[in-house]
Amino acid sequence: MKVRYAPHLPLVLHGLTCTFYAGLKTGIVGRTESGKTILIQTLFQIIESAVREVVIDGINISSIGLHDLRSRLSIHPLDPTMFEGTETIWIH
Repeated sequence: MKVRYAPHLPLVLHGLTCTFYAGLKTGIVGRTESGKTILIQTLFQIIESAVREVVIDGINISSIGLHDLRSRLSIHPLDPTMFEGTETIWIH
């Protein structure tokens, strides 16, 4: 996954690959400004991947409607001080 805020701006995520397993809760932990929020915004198609390769359950998310996509994902921001110097977001 490669993501930028706008076509004329530099990449903010570079070649990110991750796997989230069905039925499990996944925590995304990292320092402030490490890319957690941009990852979530990309999964929910709030911003677009620069290479349009975001695949969930074998489906490129750019090929389905926003309502269908967003109704099947959920996030739960948690206490930003779970670990010193980090923030956490859970994906269900």
